[in-house]
Amino acid sequence: MSEKYKTSFRVYSAWNYQKEVEDLNRASEQGWQLKKGGCFHSRFVKNPDIRYRYQLDYGKIDNMGRYIETFREQGWEYINSTFNGWHYFRKLYDPSLPEEDYEIFTDRESLKEMNTRWARIALAMGGVLGAFSLMFLVKLFRTPDLPTLIQLVVLLVESAILIRGGLIMRNPESSRNRRGDGALIAAFLAVVLLGLTASITLRELRPDFYTSQSASSVDVPVIDNRWADFKVRYPDNYYLDLDMEADAPMTFAIVNDKGETVFEKTESDFHGEDIRLRLPRGNYQFSMSCETGYDLKCSID
Repeated sequence: MSEKYKTSFRVYSAWNYQKEVEDLNRASEQGWQLKKGGCFHSRFVKNPDIRYRYQLDYGKIDNMGRYIETFREQGWEYINSTFNGWHYFRKLYDPSLPEEDYEIFTDRESLKEMNTRWARIALAMGGVLGAFSLMFLVKLFRTPDLPTLIQLVVLLVESAILIRGGLIMRNPESSRNRRGDGALIAAFLAVVLLGLTASITLRELRPDFYTSQSASSVDVPVIDNRWADFKVRYPDNYYLDLDMEADAPMTFAIVNDKGETVFEKTESDFHGEDIRLRLPRGNYQFSMSCETGYDLKCSID
């Protein structure tokens, strides 16, 4: 008879890991035994003839062999470890034994040490993301655009969730079996995934290019010479870098597909960076007019 397997895609927060332990114990009682635990999914094998109690530990282990042996000596069977430092153990369940026999930590100091390890990492990561959020806030203030706004929101959400988790792990007794915690983490992952995808996609859709025009002299005046078509795929702020040098005032303009001028500058010597343009969706062209020699460089993103 072939073995039956199933995969669970439930998501748990690190600061409420005890909820995962309880779900693993309940699954074992129903005949599903953990084969491999994971951060985003776990694999089970059907075996109703046996029952386990599960526990998790967290931390970076230097001597994995000795670590596993230490738990084995206490009756715990090692299952596997995740990439981010969670370790799964199980012990055969005997209903005649007291519940204390199924605690992986024999004293409160050991449990506190495990919680402190995760809390320290979570608070540090939350602080780093908070610092990045500040950098993006400054960037958004100087050159606001939609991709940067989305990135800022994602960073703020990540930072807030990690800091919250770190603070909870400092006082884990008050956080066990928090209702809605799984939904919060699922929403957190969705915000991160969708936010990063959206910001990267929007960034790639922006018209990022550079072009130039120059002539030491002109035989006849150049009037409304249009070149360098570009497309704006979504309304947002776009930024123009413009350098103009000429023997007499020249005119640079951006025109839309209706022939309307959306930006114009007339100077003989001009150097500007990050000139903000609020552009709706559509097709655009650069245009220049000059009666003398000129040197023109421009880019937009």
